[in-house]
Amino acid sequence: MDWDEDEVPEREVLPEPAAGHGYLIDATSRVVSEPTARALTAWAEELHDQGGCLVIIANQGAWKGDNRIEVVAVRPDAGQVARNHLAYLGCQAQAQWLQLDPQRTMSRGLLRQPVPSDPTVGVLADLITRSVSPSDAVAIAERLRNIAPERVVRAVELRDNKDEQGLDEIRRIREEVLLWTSFLEKKLTDTGTRGEDRVMLLAAAYLEGAPLELCIKAATAFGSRDEPIARRYREGRSPRRRLRDVGVDVTPSDTAAFDSRPGLASSAIHMDWHHWADERAETVKWLTRITASDGVARAWAEQVGSRLLDLSKTAVDPPFFTVLDAWTSASPDTGRIDVIARLMTQAAETGELARDAHKQLLDWARKPQLSHRKVVAQVCAGRYGMRWPHMALVRLRHILAMEDDATHIAATALESYAGKSSDGLKRIVATIETWLEKYPNHAAGPRAFLALTDPSYNVLDRLMASAQVSPVIRDFLISGWMQTLEQADVRDRAYQVLLGWAKAAHEGRLESGTTFGILTDVRNAHTPVDAMSRFLYGSPGQDDRALIEARLALANLQTCNHAECLEPSCPLKQAPGSSSGSSSDSSTAGGPGELRT
Repeated sequence: MDWDEDEVPEREVLPEPAAGHGYLIDATSRVVSEPTARALTAWAEELHDQGGCLVIIANQGAWKGDNRIEVVAVRPDAGQVARNHLAYLGCQAQAQWLQLDPQRTMSRGLLRQPVPSDPTVGVLADLITRSVSPSDAVAIAERLRNIAPERVVRAVELRDNKDEQGLDEIRRIREEVLLWTSFLEKKLTDTGTRGEDRVMLLAAAYLEGAPLELCIKAATAFGSRDEPIARRYREGRSPRRRLRDVGVDVTPSDTAAFDSRPGLASSAIHMDWHHWADERAETVKWLTRITASDGVARAWAEQVGSRLLDLSKTAVDPPFFTVLDAWTSASPDTGRIDVIARLMTQAAETGELARDAHKQLLDWARKPQLSHRKVVAQVCAGRYGMRWPHMALVRLRHILAMEDDATHIAATALESYAGKSSDGLKRIVATIETWLEKYPNHAAGPRAFLALTDPSYNVLDRLMASAQVSPVIRDFLISGWMQTLEQADVRDRAYQVLLGWAKAAHEGRLESGTTFGILTDVRNAHTPVDAMSRFLYGSPGQDDRALIEARLALANLQTCNHAECLEPSCPLKQAPGSSSGSSSDSSTAGGPGELRT
């Protein structure tokens, strides 16, 4: 007997009462509405009068009828059922893996018993949740008994030694135990299960935790967008009923969940990809469409990406990078770029996908499209750069070939890495030297040099301090400036950094002797026809006190105490941008001479 949520069982479809006959209705997958409860109660009274009976099984709170005939039954703890089942089968090791709290359960009375020495006790304590039914708990226990104890022992040892392989192995064991293949095959191949039901299950699996209505809307977007096809999802049984029938839990807040069958969402995603191979391309298009910036599930893009990442670890034709490339190519906003960067970082940290992730980042770094470059820069500026500095620097070199928003992220990443430690600074200095030497016509080296020597960051202070005692660092700064000044693409940026040096020296942040000594060596070895020329000989609107002081220093002039200077033609007494025909001005511009005081 079956009825929909908005229907009431009609008397004509209910069996006629017969003495000695009883009926059991399993309503655990639905709410028994008040009209339905009244109809069933009336039928139960007829059965009782004829010597029959009716028992209805429902979840707590799902019976909306007369509570006087409601009997509350306490379901046994699913975890305890699983442990008892394993113990009965003689699988003591597996039973201990499910122990909820080894430390607490070993306590008795006033004396605390020692914690068991077996580190595997409780390793899978959270595998079976409170919402799991006793029958499903037994099914999980049956799969758990097939896991060799030696395998778990080895995984726990690796985990305790901070080896990520141990965590990966424990994760794989959990996935094996929570594989609902038999349940899904039965549900999705049963007579009466339609293709729409499969897609609705798939939508709920990718969007677990989302409002049920959102899952339904996402399912209707699968395949053709024809209105008749979309309407079929709401024909016949209600969508909520159909979702429950394929294993989706509906929470009190009307969201999709899989609490009663942990791992079912992942199993559904993997099984769908494996069994319906001819629809893989359509599935990728569907996921890309619903998570697009204007898609119904755009807010769930990161969760969808995470589940695609998990699927792609073992799937044929893995879809993870295809979907992320589609997201990136669509000129995403900053929020979506952050999501893509986090997912790409996770992929690089996942053994099965690491190689493809590194390659994808390199390919994107070489692309001219800003969104791809920004994703790579974001990734290299985060955990990826700390874990794989060499790979990150190779990709940042390609990013620094052009000037855009991604370039600024890359420059900040270089500065941040150099500022974390002395070894980091040495690595960045050596890398920039290599870039300048191996790629003399490439703008990446000069842009990286300017990022490292920008007074806006604190790294320059350390560099200049090192330059006072280390000829190697001093030579790096001199040669770096010489090659940077020859790169026309960074001319304006170079001038701004030179001006920053002058201001930092003027304010006392940088030691003047070292600062201007380095720039003097650069000037002496460099033909000043670019940023250095502008720095030395003037620029309208930029002739402030710091810049004039720098010119005096680079001209090897004897500076004076400007507050007490009596020379009327002293350039530091003139307003910025003013001109003078005195010989002092020509000396200030960089020629030889001496300023009288």
